[in-house]
Amino acid sequence: MSKFKNFITNHFNITAFLIFAVVVFSLYGKTLFFDWTYYDDDVLILDKQEYLSFSNIKNILFTTVFGQDGDKFCRPVLNLTFLFEKYFYGIKPLGYHFTNILIHLFAVFSIFLFLTLRYDKKKTLILCLFFLCHPALTQAVAWVPGRNDSLLTIFLVLSCYFFVKYVDKNKKTSLILYCVFFILALFTKETAIVVPVFYFMILICNKKGIKQYLLHFVIITLIILIYLLYRNIVLNYQTYSLTFKILIINFYSSFPTITKYIANIFFPVKLSIFPTMLEVNYLLCITSVLVFVLLFIKSRSYNLKIISFGFIWFFLFLFPTFLMPNNQSFDHRLYLPLVGIMIVVLEFINKNDKLFKIKNIIICSIIFLLFFTITFLYEQNFKNKEIFWVKAYTISPNSDIANAMVGGLLLERGLYNESEEKYKKAIELRESSKHYNNLAALYYRTKRIDDAEQCLLKSLSLNNKNPNVYYNLSLIYKLKGENEKAQEMKDWYIKVFNDTNKVSKIEDIDL
Repeated sequence: MSKFKNFITNHFNITAFLIFAVVVFSLYGKTLFFDWTYYDDDVLILDKQEYLSFSNIKNILFTTVFGQDGDKFCRPVLNLTFLFEKYFYGIKPLGYHFTNILIHLFAVFSIFLFLTLRYDKKKTLILCLFFLCHPALTQAVAWVPGRNDSLLTIFLVLSCYFFVKYVDKNKKTSLILYCVFFILALFTKETAIVVPVFYFMILICNKKGIKQYLLHFVIITLIILIYLLYRNIVLNYQTYSLTFKILIINFYSSFPTITKYIANIFFPVKLSIFPTMLEVNYLLCITSVLVFVLLFIKSRSYNLKIISFGFIWFFLFLFPTFLMPNNQSFDHRLYLPLVGIMIVVLEFINKNDKLFKIKNIIICSIIFLLFFTITFLYEQNFKNKEIFWVKAYTISPNSDIANAMVGGLLLERGLYNESEEKYKKAIELRESSKHYNNLAALYYRTKRIDDAEQCLLKSLSLNNKNPNVYYNLSLIYKLKGENEKAQEMKDWYIKVFNDTNKVSKIEDIDL
């Protein structure tokens, strides 16, 4: 017990934690009363209530996060958080939003711990408060599926924190903890695979010999190889593969959005809840770069190795964002990379004794209140699906997903003609199995059975791995009295269910 108390004393700053807690609940407390947005939270949580059970733990651990062909994301930690929450909260969104706030709180505190290994606590506290209420990170807190970036930040930053502790003190506890947190980071998001680069840089920055730590890098390499083997097992059913050529094409088409992320570091004013095209902010990007130049000029002393560490952290953790197909440049992708920028800023201001003068305190207070206000107003966009999707459609009227979701909202209100118009617009923008399936649901409700059948057959031709299409076709054929076809569709439905592990509960269709 005494060892545990000593551990807490050495690694926990109660004052800083309480300050962060007060600010984070003041800022994000109203999200506790937010509903679902029906953007991924429906697929990951609402549709998986039967799937998320301890009896199904094997599928949860060995299935991609969405369980679909083409889904390359192995993130069991995210699914495990939803599993535990399901038993506490069911489908009540309040509990999930509460978890998001807590994760954000602990992420900020983890960053504080890591940065105070080198920097002044007061300066670090101020910078962490800016991070806590940074508008670009809103989606990671107010949108339930956005938690994966903040979860990754906790594990990855704590891994680096305990690695530094181990290098300094050579304690077995720190050795075990940095390895455990590295493993958790890997199983949270694929980006964590580059963390050993920063272990290596930490040794260089601390002027430690590399040879004496070679065994540790061998262990880390073995952990990565085991993870890659696990990932290969999880993805073995997939027919779609990301080739090097596809990755290069994705990078080439998406890379200009880096200007958006650089701009958002200091000027998070052009935020989008649903970005669907390349967003470039050259003017604000250049202005952000000029801020770094100003810090460079004003700084009395700094360590170039640490500056390099911070910038490499920013770009390396942002890099995977540009490799994925159909990349949506969500603002909260800045969550983990922004830690690198905090390192750079702290290194520049570390020796600045004038930071706490009245004039600078007033400037910092104004910026903090501005960030706080922008975030407080912006998070309202995630209140419920109506607000979210109407805003998304307003921002991106040529998005097929936004049109389809607005079509669904209109369908719920019984505005069938308007709903049909939006679904057809979505199909016009991008032929998708899901869009045809949704249009079929509209036709089914309005008794246009033949039209519904044609839409489902078209949907099937675009994607024969969608179990919902087989299920709906079975209902259509049952209604038309074609029981043999209905049974065939039901059999395919069950088969595809088992192949994709998308859902666990198979509803019976009485024939």
